[in-house]
Amino acid sequence: MNNATTIESVYATCPERISGLFRQLDLEREGLKAVKQAVDRDDHIAACRALLAYYRRGRSGQWLRWSELPAPGEARNERAEAILDNTFTFYSQTDRVPLRPGGGLDWNHRGPSDDREWNLALNRHHHVRHLLDAYRQTGRRAYAVRIDEHVRDWILFSRPYPGRRNAGELWRGLEISARVKAWASVFYALQQDDTLTPATRLLMLSSLPEHAHHLRHFHGGKNWVTMELSALGMIAAAWPEFRESVSWMEYASSQLTREIRNQVYPDGVQDELTSHYHGVALRNFEMFAGICRGAGIPICDDYAADLQEMWHYLAVSMRPDGYGLLNSDSDLDFNRDRVLEAGRTYARPDWIHIASHGAQGTEPEYGLSTLFPWAGQCIIRSGWDAEALWAFFDIGPWGTSHQHNDKLHLSLSGHGRDLLVDSGRFVYSGSHLRFRDYGRHSRAHNVVLVDGSGQKPGARRAARPIGDHDRPISPAPMIVRGVCPHFETDGHAVHTRAVVRPDRHLIVVADRIETDRARRLETLWHWHPRCTVRVEDETIVSIDANAGNLRIVPLAAFNWDVNLVQGQEMPHLQGWYSPRYNVWEPNPTAVLTADVAGTTAFVWLLATARGDVGRVAGEVLENNDNHIRVQVGRSGKQTRNVMIPWREE
Repeated sequence: MNNATTIESVYATCPERISGLFRQLDLEREGLKAVKQAVDRDDHIAACRALLAYYRRGRSGQWLRWSELPAPGEARNERAEAILDNTFTFYSQTDRVPLRPGGGLDWNHRGPSDDREWNLALNRHHHVRHLLDAYRQTGRRAYAVRIDEHVRDWILFSRPYPGRRNAGELWRGLEISARVKAWASVFYALQQDDTLTPATRLLMLSSLPEHAHHLRHFHGGKNWVTMELSALGMIAAAWPEFRESVSWMEYASSQLTREIRNQVYPDGVQDELTSHYHGVALRNFEMFAGICRGAGIPICDDYAADLQEMWHYLAVSMRPDGYGLLNSDSDLDFNRDRVLEAGRTYARPDWIHIASHGAQGTEPEYGLSTLFPWAGQCIIRSGWDAEALWAFFDIGPWGTSHQHNDKLHLSLSGHGRDLLVDSGRFVYSGSHLRFRDYGRHSRAHNVVLVDGSGQKPGARRAARPIGDHDRPISPAPMIVRGVCPHFETDGHAVHTRAVVRPDRHLIVVADRIETDRARRLETLWHWHPRCTVRVEDETIVSIDANAGNLRIVPLAAFNWDVNLVQGQEMPHLQGWYSPRYNVWEPNPTAVLTADVAGTTAFVWLLATARGDVGRVAGEVLENNDNHIRVQVGRSGKQTRNVMIPWREE
């Protein structure tokens, strides 16, 4: 690590950075008189001392400052101890970062799988924030010392600031954004702690205008802009002493207000239509609001209202176990605690009711099942309790980024666990890219393949909300319908799928394939890896004792050839599940194939129970171009007739 820790040593090492820092500051600002006087007489050492004294006794970044330092201690934090050994874990992969010949970390190291994402995570400095939290919890001085060493080392290693877009992993916008937020916490939390050396404090201050310049002039769009401009707002609010802080804040505020309207549909869903990145955008839109609240800067009412719509989507789409959707490029994110906090922040007892399984708050008046008409995402549930049936049905546009070819996919959970799942996002780069291709293909989702081919991309954005003619919905039973007209195959092929919940623990799925020729159909049902699945007569069922289970009963005028696949490598990947980036495992997947002569329709009965699902029977009573009508019966329950229209009649 670089040993330039004093004011004198850092000025001797890089005097141009220090003189540049003073040019960036508004030295006419109240409290900086002593700094200005020293600069005017060209005494930069004295100016540095006066500047650091100003921050130590000042009120800038007040909401980030610790009220007291931790008492010295020697308790250990496992992850922080690993970082002391230069060992880091990102995306579930652990590696020891080598040192450069002259000392200091190799900030270009890509981890054990040569994954660029691993290196990007290293340069985001999330580990610095973890060291800070560990120091506060334990009082172990070594953690604060390592923060000082890593921040100083990075700044000296990263010189010079390239001042352009796409300049590499160290100076990419997302990494700049995360680094700024980590540094803000460190700079102010440790103002009264001498482990953060004068050299590191000055280097951070000298580097922040460079970070701000990139965030202001080279930011991206979509969820990137939310991260980058919330960081620009952080610099402006936490360090108002910079000459451009007012213009930075004005720009960040105006752009984020515009972006929340541009990116977020009127139903509250971010237009990438990926739950994980909706959460990323929301976290940064909300972070900017929090920065403004902390710094006493007002935000407009419309911005706060749009934030609430985004939180509402996260609350209502949350499955009973507290996790959000796993769709497109998502991780399985635990959202319950975030929703509870948002419920308190925005005085929304309905969100608190949802997140607490009805133990707190007020039961929502908007009902159990919800369709987000712009996103085309439907959440079907039987209750707010932990045992409730929950399903996600996708009938919307493709999305503007992070898309998978998965229209009409259905996920299902019940009785406290996931049953039918999306396969997840796997990786973005590195040595396992074939899993990336698999995860994006229709083959990794609960859809129908036509002649072995999956779907083609559809429209990225919705031009209008889904109308009633596209998705007939009635309260008893609730029916939702969607259409996928684009397949990677010759000729005409259109898949229509409708989902009905006729009672608390039963879902009926009706599929119609309209085609101009004979086809081979392949219907896929991906199960959670913890499900023990077997083929029983003509049904597929999970059989785990005292757990949520599912029985899938096909109803068709032809016979399905049923195979269970798990962890298949050849001739193509099948039966793999990725709950978060860089983590995957085999999962049981039912692959049902059949040859049909032309246009055809078929039905699936999805019955859930804790323990033994029991017998489920059904019969197609009527099937024509307008609708399909089925009779459904479960052991000990009344037989039901369900009519599902294929189009508005």
